[in-house]
Amino acid sequence: MKGFFRETFHTIRLNLLRLAAFSICWRLAAGLGLWKLTGLLLRFSLRSAGYSYLTMSNLFPALVNPAAVLSAILLVVLLAAAMTVELAALITIYQAASYSRKAGLGAIAAGAFFKTWEQMGRRNWRLFLLALASYLMMNCYVLLRVFTRIRPINFVMEELLNIAAGRLFLVLLVAGLALVGVPTMMVFFTCMVEQKNFRDGLRRSRSLIKGKWPGAVLRLFALNGIVLLGMAVLHVVLYLGAAAVAALFEEGYRATAVLLAVSGRIEAVVLFLGSTIATAVDFGGLTVMYGRFAGKDAVRSTAVPASGPVLGLSERGRRRGLAILAAGVALSGLLTADLIWNGSGLEAALLADTEITAHRGSSRRAPENTLPALEAAIEEMADFCEIDVQTTSDGVIVVCHDLNVKRVSGVNRRLGKMTWDEVQKLDVGSFMGQEFAGVGIPALEEMLEAARGRIRLNIELKNIGDETDLPERTAAMILDCGMQEQCVITSVKLSYLERVKNVSQDLKTGYILPAAYGNYYDNPALDFISIRSSFVTPRLVERLHERGKGVHVWTVNQSSEMEQMHLMGVDNIITDAPARAREVIYGEDTAAGLMEYLRLVLR
Repeated sequence: MKGFFRETFHTIRLNLLRLAAFSICWRLAAGLGLWKLTGLLLRFSLRSAGYSYLTMSNLFPALVNPAAVLSAILLVVLLAAAMTVELAALITIYQAASYSRKAGLGAIAAGAFFKTWEQMGRRNWRLFLLALASYLMMNCYVLLRVFTRIRPINFVMEELLNIAAGRLFLVLLVAGLALVGVPTMMVFFTCMVEQKNFRDGLRRSRSLIKGKWPGAVLRLFALNGIVLLGMAVLHVVLYLGAAAVAALFEEGYRATAVLLAVSGRIEAVVLFLGSTIATAVDFGGLTVMYGRFAGKDAVRSTAVPASGPVLGLSERGRRRGLAILAAGVALSGLLTADLIWNGSGLEAALLADTEITAHRGSSRRAPENTLPALEAAIEEMADFCEIDVQTTSDGVIVVCHDLNVKRVSGVNRRLGKMTWDEVQKLDVGSFMGQEFAGVGIPALEEMLEAARGRIRLNIELKNIGDETDLPERTAAMILDCGMQEQCVITSVKLSYLERVKNVSQDLKTGYILPAAYGNYYDNPALDFISIRSSFVTPRLVERLHERGKGVHVWTVNQSSEMEQMHLMGVDNIITDAPARAREVIYGEDTAAGLMEYLRLVLR
C-alpha cells in the first residue's frame, strides 16, 4: 500500500501545475457554460409547461413535460462529453508521466480533445455514459453536499434522508454504481490507450482486474479518505480564518452576519477544489494500477514513440489544443462576468431566493422607524428595511408607524396635526433605554440618504385619507434621489399604489393584505403582495409566481415559521429578528461561542 501511494503521488506531482491549470480552466469553461445553458433550458421548459416559477407543488408536472425531458437529455449528453474530455486529459497527462516527461498545456488539451473525438469516431457512446457514472462514484460526497444546498433539490434530499425507504434507495444507488464501476475501472485505459472498442475494452478491463479488484477498491477508498481528510482540514482552516477576521474587524450581529455570508462561499470553494483533486487522484491511482496489472509499458500507447514530441503530437496539434483551451478560458471569463452582473438565471427559474426585511428597522435593538434602527438593520445584513411614512400638518413626509405618537413618545397627539418643528422636539428613543435618549422621528429624506447604496427600503404609505398627496410626493422623492431600484412602496390602500404607478411604472409596489381572498393579484398596479404569514399556502405562492407577482410575508419571528415560509418559496420575510432569519434561511450555525472565544484570544 505504501509503495502504491508513493507511486501515485509521484505520477501526479510530475505534471501537477499543468494538471491543476487544465482541470480548473476546463471545469470553469465547461461548468459555467453548462450552468448558463441549464438556466436557459429550464426557463424554456417551464414556459412550455405553462409555468413561470418552479415550486414544490408543480415540480413533477413541470419536469415531465416533453420539453423538460429533451432538455435533460441534452444536458446529460453535454455533461458526459465534458467529463470524458477531462478524463481523457488526465490519461494524457499520466501517459506523459509514464515517460517521466512533462506535458505542456497545448499537448494536454490536444490529447484530451483528440482522444474524445476518437471515441466518438469508434461510436463508443457507452464510454461517455461511463464517464458520467465515474464522476458520480468519485465525487459522491461532494455531490451529496451540493444537492443538500440547492433548492429545491435539498428539500427532496432531506425528505429522502428522513425516511428509511429513502436511505435504502441511496444505499442501493451507491451499490449499483459500485457494481458498474468495479468491472469497468480499466475501460478508459483499454479504450483510449489500447484503442479498443467499448465491448472489447470491457472484456479487457474484466480480465485485468480478475482476482485483483478487492485490493484495487481498497486502494481507491484509501486515496479518497486522504482527499476527504484534506478537504475537511482546508474547510476548518478557511472557516476559522474567516471567523478570526470577522471577530477582529466587526462587532456583534454584524460579525455573525458576515461569517454567515462567507461560510457558504468557503464551502463552495472547498467542494470545487475537492472534486477536482478527487478526480485527479483517483485516476492517478488507476493509472498506477493499470501499469501494474497490464505491465509498465502498457500505459504508453503503441501510437506514441519513445522519443520525440510528447504523445506523438505535432507542434501544430499542440497549438490547436492550446487555442481551444484559451477560447474556453475566455468564454468562462465572459460567463463569469455575466454570472456576477446578471445572476445565473437558474435561481430565477427555481424557487426565488428568500430575502429578509427588518420590520421598522431592527426594532429589537433600536427604536422603531429611526435612524439607529436603520443602522442596526444594516449591521444585521438585512436585505430590506421596512419603514412607515405619513405627513405632518405642514406637509413634511416623516417616518412613523402610529397615527398618534403617544406609544413611542408619551405625547398624546395625532402626528398629522403637528408641524415638522413640533415633531422634531419629540423623543422617541428614551422608552427603549438611555443610550437612545433624544432620538427623534426622522424625515423620509433623511432615511433615503442614510440608506443610499447600503440597504433597500420597503416604504409603507400609511392610510391618511384620500385627500393626501402622500403617494405622489413619496414616489417623486424616490425618483429625485435616483433610488427607484433601491425602494419598493407598499400600502393597505390599493388606490395609493395605483397613484404611485401613475407617477412611474418603474417603481415596485406591494399590496398589504391581512388575508387573501378573491382574484386581487391580477391588478397591474401590484408587483407583489405583502400578506400575514398565517394565510400563506404553497398554492397561493405558486398562483402568484405564475402571474409574475412576488410574495412578502409578515411578521415572521419564530425560527420554525421562518423555515416553513422559506420552504414554501416566499420571496421576502418581514421580521423583527433579521439576524435569526438569516441564520435559518442560509442554514448555517452562528458560531457565536466560537467568535466570543476568538475575541478573548485575539484581543
